[in-house]
Amino acid sequence: MTRSTPRHTTVRQALILSSRDLGSRVARGAGFTLLGIVLRTTLTIGSMAILARLLTPADFGYLAMATVVTEFAGLLGSFGFANILIQRRVITRLQLDTMFWATLALGCTIAAVIFALSFLTHWLFGDEATGPLLRVMCLTFIFGSLSTVHQAILSRLMRFGTEFIIQIGTIGLRSAAAIILAYLGFGVWSLVYGSLAGSIIGTLLMVSAIRYRPRLRFHRQYLLSTWKTSSSYMGNTVLYYLNMNSDLLLIGRQFGASALGYYQNARSLTDEVRGRIAMPLQRVLFPAFSSLQADQVRLQHSVLRSGRLLAAIICPIGIGLSAVATEIVPVLYGEQWLPMIPILSLLGISAALRGSTAIGSSLFNSQNRVPLAFRYNIIYTALLLCSILFAMPYGLNVVALAIAANSLFSVFVFRVALGLIGLGTSHLLHILARPFIAALLMWAAIAFLRNLPILTALHPGMHLGALIACGAISYASVLHLLSRQYLQDFTELAARFTKRR
Repeated sequence: MTRSTPRHTTVRQALILSSRDLGSRVARGAGFTLLGIVLRTTLTIGSMAILARLLTPADFGYLAMATVVTEFAGLLGSFGFANILIQRRVITRLQLDTMFWATLALGCTIAAVIFALSFLTHWLFGDEATGPLLRVMCLTFIFGSLSTVHQAILSRLMRFGTEFIIQIGTIGLRSAAAIILAYLGFGVWSLVYGSLAGSIIGTLLMVSAIRYRPRLRFHRQYLLSTWKTSSSYMGNTVLYYLNMNSDLLLIGRQFGASALGYYQNARSLTDEVRGRIAMPLQRVLFPAFSSLQADQVRLQHSVLRSGRLLAAIICPIGIGLSAVATEIVPVLYGEQWLPMIPILSLLGISAALRGSTAIGSSLFNSQNRVPLAFRYNIIYTALLLCSILFAMPYGLNVVALAIAANSLFSVFVFRVALGLIGLGTSHLLHILARPFIAALLMWAAIAFLRNLPILTALHPGMHLGALIACGAISYASVLHLLSRQYLQDFTELAARFTKRR
């Protein structure tokens, strides 16, 4: 009985969202998130740099083809159940149990469907090489479904330090497994087995951290009552999948595995901006915004501050990647990856736009306006698909340009999200204008400094490092000249993060 007390206490604490000491908890969560960003990005980019020298562009292309299928299944895996558990201010233990069994059943069903689809890859991609990969990768959905409720509990408790440890451990062990297998000559299978190892390790760490154990009971009426919300999450999930993977499917069919490998690695590097920065911060902000639903003034203040910080961090990284694409590709990946330079330059700008406006998703979710977000996602998806299809005959670089241009729509959607809590266009400019001005001037400074004899004489790695350092200094200086509020924001964030409970 004594052993079970901490477990039950942890679950009970998660049943009611609390706004007590919210500012400090969000600041500490943001601090752990920023630290996790640095470590995860270092691990991911470092491992990719090693794997890019051990594998071929075609290996990454085949995995990207398989990911078109598995990513869709992965997004469907929770059917929005985790978001529902996070968004509701009060939940019950029975609801947790219901969501666990529903998610597990869905994960097993998706795994079976993916296994069946693996025999149709020749029709889907014009290449049979991805079929065997899918038959192994489908197992990740079963393992992933086992920890969905645990992840929701962790988010409700806002225990971001624990989440940080789990994510770093998962990425580190997954990357190590992939590198060892690639070195031993497993080729594309090293990426597949590495992904499977990461799924298993992540689930084990999550289950051990949150000692929730489901009971054998199921509340069908509760599940049906969430249908409207979960179906909206589901609709947004499908559209998100189309937004993120339609380009991979079309490029793979049109240009082949090698070209897709170039595109996928360029996109993966820019996705670090959204996937490693914006998305983790969304997980911090979603429960925080949800707990402030009844206090609009505090919510507005929190959104403006969070938006300023997010844009100030993401803009220079996305636009900086665009600025140093010519140098970073040969240094990180090697000479065989040079065709990805123009793609990376364009997608970096896209990442800056979409990442800086990413908290709009948390606003739609926290205000329970998921159906509205769904309608805007339909429009964006239609624009994206039409743009890609129009650009396809003109080559891969034009496709990347079309995708970057479509990212402007995310700014409009962000303005709509701000309107849900009484904020307007002036607040949008307050969040985005200064970081983008500073980042664009940084881009110009890097372009000017690139060909200076004192820098071109350096080793390529040192040349890249010098450009990054000069760009960072110019960005920070211009941003501070435009507004001293940013220095105050980051100082207070650091103070809250280091402040003891």
